[in-house]
Amino acid sequence: MEGLSIYHYDDHIRKLLFTFKGCYDIELKNVFLCRYLPYLKMKYRGYVVVPAPSSKIDDEKRGFNHVKEIYKSLGLPMFDVLEKNKVDKQSSKSKKKRLNIEKVIEGKNIEIINGKKVLVVDDIYTTGATMFKCIEVVKEAHPKDIKVLVVAKTIDIVKRRKTQY
Repeated sequence: MEGLSIYHYDDHIRKLLFTFKGCYDIELKNVFLCRYLPYLKMKYRGYVVVPAPSSKIDDEKRGFNHVKEIYKSLGLPMFDVLEKNKVDKQSSKSKKKRLNIEKVIEGKNIEIINGKKVLVVDDIYTTGATMFKCIEVVKEAHPKDIKVLVVAKTIDIVKRRKTQY
């Protein structure tokens, strides 16, 4: 399984994502991928996008789902097959508590991605707990392939991946 992050999660990206998500500035949605869009469209041609789930309450409050908005510019079919079954604010948790996400993410109509090449996407990769749970649920549908794309990461996906898969 291959994972790619576009940026390292530094202070600049943190502020940009906060302005987008926390200040509801939807006009920033295309900023994150624009520089690499031609490459990303070529690399993930033939894939379908599965966004990591977001809190429905937060989505309603800001008026949009930040993950979906970022990745719409790829022009790929998007399947909303993952959902959070409770409000779970990762940013306010300790690393130890973030790793305990087992019962928070589940699949819905997951069979729709059976046999497809799936690109699981999210905005930030910190501990990897959310992404690994998303992948676990997506695997239940027996997709043809799974790849991961995130806007920014705080740790090395390759090192983490080697220990997890």
